Amino acid sequence: MRRVIILGSTGSIGQNAVRVVQDLGDYKVVGLAAYGNHRLLSEQASMLKPQIVTIIKDKNAKQLGKELGHIKLCIGENGIAEMIDTLDADKIICALASSIGIKGIIRALEKKIELCLATKEVLVNYGNLVMKKARESGTKIIPIDSEHSAIYQCLEGRKKEDIMNIILTASGGPFFNRSLRNVSKKDVLNHPVWKMGKKITVDSATMMNKGLEVIEAYHLFGFPAQMIKVVIHPEAICHSMVQFRDGTLLAQLSTPDMRLPIQYALTAPARLSSSTDYLDITQARSLTFASPDYEKFPCLRLAYEALESGSTMPAVLNSANEEAVKLFLEDKIKFNQIPSIIENVIQQHQPRDGDLEHYLHATMWAKEVVRKNVC
Repeated sequence: MRRVIILGSTGSIGQNAVRVVQDLGDYKVVGLAAYGNHRLLSEQASMLKPQIVTIIKDKNAKQLGKELGHIKLCIGENGIAEMIDTLDADKIICALASSIGIKGIIRALEKKIELCLATKEVLVNYGNLVMKKARESGTKIIPIDSEHSAIYQCLEGRKKEDIMNIILTASGGPFFNRSLRNVSKKDVLNHPVWKMGKKITVDSATMMNKGLEVIEAYHLFGFPAQMIKVVIHPEAICHSMVQFRDGTLLAQLSTPDMRLPIQYALTAPARLSSSTDYLDITQARSLTFASPDYEKFPCLRLAYEALESGSTMPAVLNSANEEAVKLFLEDKIKFNQIPSIIENVIQQHQPRDGDLEHYLHATMWAKEVVRKNVC
């Protein structure tokens, strides 16, 4: 029986992770964590019977504690680290909506708990620290993002010197073939393929999501920025590709269902039967690919620039974006202001390396700058 901790269990990916674990059968959830959805977290705990549950937002912790009965409750970001430190687990699925659980993730790596990673912000903000810790402990990090899972699968058993490019596919979001003038919040949140949370849906519309994935790929796979390409693929059937030095392209294709990369992260390198719909390639009438428009979607350019700057710059980029997206969702700025706000912040930042507290300070600074400039 494989013991699993799920961080972010009440979100879209977290709920899918719960379904996958139940379908697999030979896996037991020993820990659950969520930000603030105490009702769903309580329901999941009742169903899965974990040893420990953590809620980050403490507003409803008292009520949750009553509902959990004998199940131990941890509270806050430090509660995630406490839960991980206490539990004996084989794998941890990180599907939180942000990198708020970073201290717990580092502790998991120290304990050699295999990390199945869906929260790209963990590597965008703290990639240097996290990958160093993973190397020191010899602990695997297996990606859950569909694009990075595809790359991971295409690279398995391959020699690094044989790789010419890794190619991340992007759906193009709601504005691939539309003007960005006078777009409404409803337009922005209407993703053509994936059903996701509001923040990541906005990131898809600006293509910042793909920019963050470029940074994540850099840390996961160890290839320089110039070898990490992005192509638009509206059908979202080809999840990403690897191009070898002889010109061969190796791609991973499947139905767009997050349960597949979640399951593979848990079972790799084994491939088990899945409850998802299998791809009937005869029904895929066309597969189209196009180059991204960096002028129309400047967030993608900003991500590459932040990656080239290195150190704390990607963390500042991501944090400025988080705050700008939050302001957009609060109707305090317009959609087309998001890139310029981010660019203004990164132009003010001088990147440098440091410990975790140094990186955390950089993220807080970026958010403060956004708020001061806008509010």
